[in-house]
Amino acid sequence: TMASGSIPGIVEPSELAEILLSDDAKLKESTVIIDVRDDDFKGGNIKGAKNIPSHVFTSLVNKIAEENKDKSSVVLHCMYSQQRGPRCARLLAKAMSTNHKDSKCKICYLRGGFIGWYSTFKKHSKASVLLENLEKSE
Repeated sequence: TMASGSIPGIVEPSELAEILLSDDAKLKESTVIIDVRDDDFKGGNIKGAKNIPSHVFTSLVNKIAEENKDKSSVVLHCMYSQQRGPRCARLLAKAMSTNHKDSKCKICYLRGGFIGWYSTFKKHSKASVLLENLEKSE
């Protein structure tokens, strides 16, 4: 049977936004956002997200687990968080529970992906804290 730690959770956009908008520097520092989009990464991203394309994620997963084992959470997403995001989250959760059994890091993926995030927050009064690298609209 798989350890429960190897099954990623789901984080709602509102929950992640609360962390990014928080004044708690420690909380923000301990929350890592990984965007696993490939060629579809450009055109905007969640502020502070690291792009690790899904096609290289598998080969880097043990290194990613090692780098983040002391963080409180790692949130993964792709464009829609239907395939790549959840798949990479499962890989990372498995690597974390296998290699770092004592880690308290929660692995999850963002419901709705970048598309959901963008449509939810593009008009937000603090959009500049939630989004970056947006292409100027025509």
